[in-house]
Amino acid sequence: MRNLIAIFLLLFAFSCGTNTETQKQRFLIRGNEASKQQNFREAVRFYTEAINLDPCYAPAHNNLGIVYYRQKQYGQAVMAYDKAIECEPAYYDAILNRANAFYELNELYRALDDIEYVQKNLPDSADVYFRKGLVQTKMRNFDDAIVSFNSALEKQPGNAETIINRGTVKYYLRDLDGAEADLKEALKIDALEPNAYNAMALIEIEKNNYDESLKLVNQALDLEPGQPYFLNNRGYIYLLQENLAAAKEDINRSMTIDGDNAWVYRNKGLYYFKTGKIEDAITLLERAAKMDPFVDQVYNFLGQVYESTNDLKKACKNYKLAIERKERVNTSLSCAS
Repeated sequence: MRNLIAIFLLLFAFSCGTNTETQKQRFLIRGNEASKQQNFREAVRFYTEAINLDPCYAPAHNNLGIVYYRQKQYGQAVMAYDKAIECEPAYYDAILNRANAFYELNELYRALDDIEYVQKNLPDSADVYFRKGLVQTKMRNFDDAIVSFNSALEKQPGNAETIINRGTVKYYLRDLDGAEADLKEALKIDALEPNAYNAMALIEIEKNNYDESLKLVNQALDLEPGQPYFLNNRGYIYLLQENLAAAKEDINRSMTIDGDNAWVYRNKGLYYFKTGKIEDAITLLERAAKMDPFVDQVYNFLGQVYESTNDLKKACKNYKLAIERKERVNTSLSCAS
């Protein structure tokens, strides 16, 4: 009789274990479906239910992190990815997802550490090199970023997104011919890639071809209407054309859609400068620099604002920072080194 009881108990335990496994997988699937429908509250609930059944269910923690990431709750996303990795140390998708969250938090060295760890274990992954290039770009390690994008293209030739990003880095390096060649190559692969038109618009700005740059950014917006970065860039072009009313409309619209973009604060600061609101200009330009230390031209514009008020000490301080960052400085002011 004891043997029968023992067998029954084992079978009961196995049955419960199997049921728990099935239940948590069902919650995971339902969470995934809710996430696809952007019903994030329900997605969080389902993933949490799965975690309640198995506190170390790594896929649920990872997917919970993705939901937080999509809602721009990057700190919470990192905590969820941390738990997934703690439960499954070789969970490379979670490690790369955490790198993405670190990227958004501007914790770039931590992002790079995660990517390089995965790179050692997945040396043939084009995606890993692509992500590494993105982080290096944001760190302004442009030469290293080019190397990473080249490695990604060796492993996955003809990837338009990688070519566009390499072209963008060449633009930052002021290699306008190289950048343009990459962007045109990308458009041969995918003629409906809005980011290529947007990047080409930036090149035309450098050439002072504002009408052509406006045409290109409008092509990007035709393909992706309401995209806040494209709207912000068009607003910047309008600023350069002194079309301040149109600039204000695009910049404000971009800011409403995405209020976390430091570049839009830079442009709004430039708008205030051009309309004589000096204190507002300084506030927003300094805010842009604080939000993202890699925003281009922000110190050049701050130098111009301070120069206009005859505060030459602060003007020179900002111009020197601009020169260190390889920004294009527009001044006749002589600042002693």
